[in-house]
Amino acid sequence: MDEMRILSPTAILGYGFPMESFEEGMKRKPHIIAVDAGSTDPGPYYLGAGISFTDRNAVKRDLAIMLPAALKAKIPLVIGSAGGCGADSHLNWNVDIIKEIATEQGLHFKMAVISAEIKHETVKAKLAQGKVHPLHSVPEVDAADVDESVRIVAQMGPEPFIKALDQGAQVVIAGRAYDPAVFACLAIKEGMDPGLATHVGKILECAAIAATPGSGSDCMFGILRQDSFELMPLSPIRKCTTLSVAAHTLYEKSNPTSLPGPGGTLDLTQTTFEQASENSVLVKGSRFVPTEGYFVKLEGVKKIGY
Repeated sequence: MDEMRILSPTAILGYGFPMESFEEGMKRKPHIIAVDAGSTDPGPYYLGAGISFTDRNAVKRDLAIMLPAALKAKIPLVIGSAGGCGADSHLNWNVDIIKEIATEQGLHFKMAVISAEIKHETVKAKLAQGKVHPLHSVPEVDAADVDESVRIVAQMGPEPFIKALDQGAQVVIAGRAYDPAVFACLAIKEGMDPGLATHVGKILECAAIAATPGSGSDCMFGILRQDSFELMPLSPIRKCTTLSVAAHTLYEKSNPTSLPGPGGTLDLTQTTFEQASENSVLVKGSRFVPTEGYFVKLEGVKKIGY
């Protein structure tokens, strides 16, 4: 495949988007609609409580537009970190909304539902084998910490999404996921460069926040090619600049040139940003470097008070 077109409607499912932007995105014939539905930004409460930090009506509004559009265009709709935190309770909550929309609109499709919740016994077994390691500045975890955890989730990479797409899923909804995975999965499945696919996903997961003026409630479009990717907003009031895209590449990162994730690290030491047009930016040089072992980030939460 020479080109993969990716539509990111909103920074988080439920944050909304203008219909004009979404319709403009669909006119450009995307190969996939992908959306990140979660974040750790609201803190640990929602993972522990098992409830979403996004409003149900707002999530339903977004999905009621995306779902029929994807089915009509015969392209996959892929959702990660369902329900905000991606535990089973959040995932089931989000699946119920999709089923409700399907019933109301008379839609029929094959859906894959992927859990990200990890059993306490599994974590303790890996801990005993020396296979659980703290991230930088995070203290060591012990068996007592695991026992006290209300829920534990793991950020899945693109592989479970690829498997679901291989099995013919038209809608894929998953629990906690590495943010770029939902945007990169189809491209990686089709043999495109994983470094560029991961980097474009890193930016698209926040939608038009990477534009100027930025907004998490507007759409962004990415065109991934064999040696580069191009980013552009879908609203005439916004544009992508080398500054806005480069700045967003540094967003939420502890190291400016290295972004670790499931199975490897995104190496940005050779990345370049070029103004391709008045409102679009061309990015080249990003590389994915596999790690010797495959690691996923665990997120757990325990009750400490009221």
